[in-house]
Amino acid sequence: MEPYNLTVVQSSVRPVVKADGRFRPEVLRGNAEHAARLVRQGAAAFRSKLFVLPEFCLHGFELGVPTAAWLEAAITLPGPEIEPLCQAARDTGAYVAGMAYERIPAFPGRFFNTAFIIDPQGEIALRYRKMYSLTGKTTPQDVYTEYCRLFGGPESLFPVLDTPLGRLGALVCYDIHFPEVARCLALRGAEILLHITSEARGPEHYEEGGGAWSAVRKARAWENVCYLAMANTGPNLDSDLPPNVCHGESQILDFTGRALNRAGGTEECLVTAPVDLVALRRRRAGARFGFLTEFCPAAHAPIYAAAQGWPLDAFAAAPMGSSQENGAVQRRVHQQMCESGLLPRP
Repeated sequence: MEPYNLTVVQSSVRPVVKADGRFRPEVLRGNAEHAARLVRQGAAAFRSKLFVLPEFCLHGFELGVPTAAWLEAAITLPGPEIEPLCQAARDTGAYVAGMAYERIPAFPGRFFNTAFIIDPQGEIALRYRKMYSLTGKTTPQDVYTEYCRLFGGPESLFPVLDTPLGRLGALVCYDIHFPEVARCLALRGAEILLHITSEARGPEHYEEGGGAWSAVRKARAWENVCYLAMANTGPNLDSDLPPNVCHGESQILDFTGRALNRAGGTEECLVTAPVDLVALRRRRAGARFGFLTEFCPAAHAPIYAAAQGWPLDAFAAAPMGSSQENGAVQRRVHQQMCESGLLPRP
């Protein structure tokens, strides 16, 4: 198979809900149409076969918005709101990945942060719901038992899409800090990790070498022998937040953790690099640095099972009303870890 081009889209967005809590559906349509135009531009300029849009590419983001307002703005997938992206996938013959706040009828009163991949026929071929978040959204582990019953067991938390371009897996923003997410995707066959993210400015991004977030991305690509494509949000327009609230630096890494291309800042742009599946599979077939073949899950499973971490089904009985409820669970877990001696008391 010949190498093909992959493009990450560092797109500008507008918030569909501002601090006054009013949902603006016309802004959602505008964000979708703008993202679709960028996909078409990338296909025309680079003949790319896979596009990765950033987190909040449809909904934008704003601080101080109540959970109820985001719930009102959430959409079902598939749905008319993402039709511009579906049509762009059909027109270009490309796969298009992005993110939406999603409502699932089986979980009334909740919304999920959902990464999706649209195939060249314009159909949603994969949905991944963000695993780690302390905001007002629901995560699969919050409703774990019912989620697994509905969607097909624990494997449904880590879906992988087999395509002619390779096996694709998605993870969202903060998930990158948990090596278990990327490793579970790799153990289910993922060869290209699509990191759909929205990372604000902060000192962790500006240390020598790119900071902590950049370091963990390199580690996830290296330790799982995967390509990793990271799309960060571009300018945040029509918002109470500054336009360059996100640090940009969208990037594509190869399976050694080497940056093949990256954005030079926060502006809206398309970042493109080739994906060589033959080289990746040759590397995976070898013994040197064969981390996936050397990994021994059974040695780690008892320690993980005994850890007093975040509980499953923490919000199975009722949806959380705000992010403060998530914080209360975190404080309880922290107290348990202090009592066990794992963490020092504050």
